Amino acid sequence: MRPRNLAALCLVVAAAVPAVSYAKRMVDIDEMDMAVPDFALHGRALGGTKSATGGAAYLAGSRIAVAGNGVLVIDADSGNLMSTTADNKLLAKLSIGREAGLLAYDPVTSRAYVADRRGDRIVVVDTSQETLSVVASWKTPVEPYGVALAPDRKTLLVSTIADRTLVAFDTDKGSEKWRTGLGREPRGIAISPDGTRALVALLATGTVDQIDLTEAHKSEHIALSTTQGKRNEVDAFARASFSVAFLGNGQAVVPFQRETPVQRAGAGERSGSYGGGFDPPITQQLAFVSFSGHGTQQVTASTSGLQSRALTWDATHDSLYVASFANDQIQRIKDASKSTVASDVVINVGGGKTSCGPDGIAVKADGSVMVWCSLNRTVAHVDGKNTAQIDTSAPLVESALTTEQHKGMELFTTSSAAISQRGALACASCHPDNRADGLSWRIDKHVLQTPLLAGRIVGTHPYKWDGGDKDLNASLTSTMKRLGGFGLKKDETGALSAYVESLPAVRTPSRDATAVAHGKTLFDSEGCQSCHAGPSFTDNERHKLTGTLPESDTPSLVGVGASAPYFHDGSAATLEALLRDRGAVHGMADTSKLSDKDVADLTAFLETL
Repeated sequence: MRPRNLAALCLVVAAAVPAVSYAKRMVDIDEMDMAVPDFALHGRALGGTKSATGGAAYLAGSRIAVAGNGVLVIDADSGNLMSTTADNKLLAKLSIGREAGLLAYDPVTSRAYVADRRGDRIVVVDTSQETLSVVASWKTPVEPYGVALAPDRKTLLVSTIADRTLVAFDTDKGSEKWRTGLGREPRGIAISPDGTRALVALLATGTVDQIDLTEAHKSEHIALSTTQGKRNEVDAFARASFSVAFLGNGQAVVPFQRETPVQRAGAGERSGSYGGGFDPPITQQLAFVSFSGHGTQQVTASTSGLQSRALTWDATHDSLYVASFANDQIQRIKDASKSTVASDVVINVGGGKTSCGPDGIAVKADGSVMVWCSLNRTVAHVDGKNTAQIDTSAPLVESALTTEQHKGMELFTTSSAAISQRGALACASCHPDNRADGLSWRIDKHVLQTPLLAGRIVGTHPYKWDGGDKDLNASLTSTMKRLGGFGLKKDETGALSAYVESLPAVRTPSRDATAVAHGKTLFDSEGCQSCHAGPSFTDNERHKLTGTLPESDTPSLVGVGASAPYFHDGSAATLEALLRDRGAVHGMADTSKLSDKDVADLTAFLETL
């Protein structure tokens, strides 16, 4: 059996190239005005005339929390938990682990609960002294990320990415109370002030998971609307939801990207662009969701932010703060829970030689806001006069990346006209958290699936679904042309390449060892390894298969379980569908002889690669 494009490495990344002259091909499009409103509500607001009440910071996880006169910060880059003084000077730090998840801070016990993403544990830290000390360590399912404390602070909820599980821990005993399944790529958690429900943000499903916390502990999916209050719109999808916040008990807000992978542009279509149209195919949205005995209602709003990864609600002033990573923007929305919801002010927290990359936000008792700038690893302070006080003289902690890799990370995650037309997209727009958005895009009159990047670059050339780019530089060059950016300098291209090549592989889920062993036997005996061999599970060749491409590149299978959908066009939604040959690309093998158990076991093996 020759499993073809299980998750091809077309490198659909908004990447860099040496400065070239192809920008002139855009003619007048670059001069078109792209006026994006700070806040535009698509429908009637869901709130009433009075502001909602209730809420505490620990009901949702974050990268930053107010603690006493200073703040606590968990830095994913270095993996350090840090405490600061009132004037943002480093007081103490504690190593948690690279790529650490979020934290929840209990102000009564002065304890922080931090997700160690690579270590599969929750680290309980005493912050009451000048030093930070570990009190306990709780084992979790694979890859914990989001955390949130219940209103009584007796239960900690934890979302785990690879195992797609929500786990509840008893904070007194450290024991597990219950668990339930979640959708693909779960991230941040929020709990309602009355403790009756929780919401979990998801990167790749277009939904938010709602969990009943009263008795059943079951989760259900709430689809995020992309209609913008109109009928007969083009197909659009909600993606890249990193966080969620409650506005009282009856309403919540979920930031997401509205992505249109196939634009209906008619004769004006630019076939080489992503989405096939002139307009930016990705815009930032906020979903306002209300809860009642009659179910849920929803209205969305467009914002000028890009990659809104964090938000928080100031219940005292009914102000919602949204942090947008790619364009260093903090937006304050007034009357957030009321029918008069509207944009208040947009504050830029960028400055210095390195972008801020706001990845966490917290409100102090006086109403001022503290922002974690993850790219320059500093804390920005937005005071009551909406002035951002930014100290970029020195980071609180050193990056774990090399100087070149860190520069590449900044290029990968932030918006720039060098990367895309009018700076509307960044690499991370389609590859949130170095993953994939789970969509298939119209490119060069083909529909091509967004590939997973993490752990899949080194030694897996040629690139693109048709294998048309012989090396990484060629792949980055063609991608930039499609995005309409004017190009980067040679050293910047090298930095971006260095960062992408440094990305570690995704974590794999827990699977039954017996099933995995049988699946491996099938993988070897049915001939899968003839095309998918070696550490990257690819022969670095192209093959003629039945489908819409003349030739198809053999993709790496590293992290294949996290790279749905499958085939070059994404026509197989799951690995099971792929193995049963339900995709549009055929000729890989005859899998009809595989039993249901064979398919299940082979799937289990593939998910562990």
